Amino acid sequence: MEETTLLIVALLIILVSIWLSFSKSSVKGLPGPWTNGLPIIGSLPIMSSKPFVKLTELSKKYGPVYRLRLGSIDVVIITDFETMKEAFAKDAFMGRNPNLNFEFNRETIETGAFNEMPWKEQRRFSLHMLRDLGFGKTKMEGHIKEEILELLERISGEEGKPVEHTTLLAPSMSNNIASLVFGKRMKHDDPERQRLDYLIHEIGRLARFVSWQLFFPWLKGVMNTFNIGNKGQLFKVFTEMKEYCRKQIQEHEETLDPNNIRDFVDSYLLEIKKRSDDPNTTFRKEVLEDLSRLFFGAGSGTVSVTLDWLLLVCAAYPEVQKKIHSEIDEVIGPERFPTRNDHLNMPFTEAAIAELMRWKTIVPLNLMRFTLENTELKGYFIPRNTNVLSVSWAVDHDTRLWGEDVHEYKPERFLSQDGSKVVKPDYAIPFSIGKRSCPGKPLAEAEVFLYLVAILQKFEVHPPPEKQIDLEGEMGFSLQPKRQKICFKRRQ
Repeated sequence: MEETTLLIVALLIILVSIWLSFSKSSVKGLPGPWTNGLPIIGSLPIMSSKPFVKLTELSKKYGPVYRLRLGSIDVVIITDFETMKEAFAKDAFMGRNPNLNFEFNRETIETGAFNEMPWKEQRRFSLHMLRDLGFGKTKMEGHIKEEILELLERISGEEGKPVEHTTLLAPSMSNNIASLVFGKRMKHDDPERQRLDYLIHEIGRLARFVSWQLFFPWLKGVMNTFNIGNKGQLFKVFTEMKEYCRKQIQEHEETLDPNNIRDFVDSYLLEIKKRSDDPNTTFRKEVLEDLSRLFFGAGSGTVSVTLDWLLLVCAAYPEVQKKIHSEIDEVIGPERFPTRNDHLNMPFTEAAIAELMRWKTIVPLNLMRFTLENTELKGYFIPRNTNVLSVSWAVDHDTRLWGEDVHEYKPERFLSQDGSKVVKPDYAIPFSIGKRSCPGKPLAEAEVFLYLVAILQKFEVHPPPEKQIDLEGEMGFSLQPKRQKICFKRRQ
């Protein structure tokens, strides 16, 4: 009986695949490769382990806006700065695909709080409250300082030994988000913190394995119905993360004082009360649960990866590290803890960070957009409910913008001719562009600068004996360096 059922399911999958593959494209007129016409899989076979490179190569033949049939869905690809700027200034391109594997609560999906236009209200409120809480400013620097001091102690304990620094950095970043969202900082050996770090890591790992389902939405339904694949594992981890956020929110409700706003959760709970008479409000506890999870995912992973790359670059390029050390000694000295304002007097350090973000493009493929209405782009008609993918890596490696040496790491690219100040062109977009650009930019910039400068104030970084630093990236949710070890040596 089981064999018969599986045979019927397999036959249905094949029939539906063929029917969908031969159906007409909803995106008419856009150029694209002949592989778009392949049954079932479309152009998926031509993708490589670095899809951002392949998508950039295809743009040289088909232009900066073209169509790819990936599985059973059409995706509009955008690869140049001007087109991204035009598209992402429009509300029509602001949606998110409802099939993204974030396991949102039913209320979040039904209200369109993140995927449709109500996101604007959520974003506006979040930015306002984060600013009030000192987001990226002096108050937040106090939380970051505590984390960095603990990290420096742990590095001191490993001094001189080859150490996998990634395992030191990631937990420290997630704790900064915990301070901001839940108003609590946990010690490194706190079991609750260790479990939270594990959940964040597992979500990133498992989501990569099921992300292909975005291109086969009909197959996702079949697999969920018959409980096939590792969807269950991801659901279990998401559920535990939700329960953690739900517990924190409940504790905040029980101790809420309107005259003493401690953190983001307090602010949001007060907003829910204020809007309780509005039946159409998107401000609900279920939305807050999902929003809290997103803060952890987006707010800690990419910052940790950026700092990971910067330390590897300093180990691989001693001359870059030496110039950063010189600025630290001149502007801050050996004892005073750095502040975010120090970056105003440290142009080379700022340029080294900006060039790393360009060179390695931490998020080479932007999170998929979803058109909310019929629209037009560069003369092409783009219908409602179309997936749109922008390739940031293509902008960061456009020779027309950066010159022929785009694949080299050169901090001087972001310096004025005399080296006295940082120059960041408008096409330097590490936090994306337009109405859905990353709202965490102030905090991310502050974290990266403070961590890098505080570490290099006390230590030199070197490759392990008789080893070279591997600067080849691996694609996950972000472009991550390969796991490897470096040595920390205390500066005299």
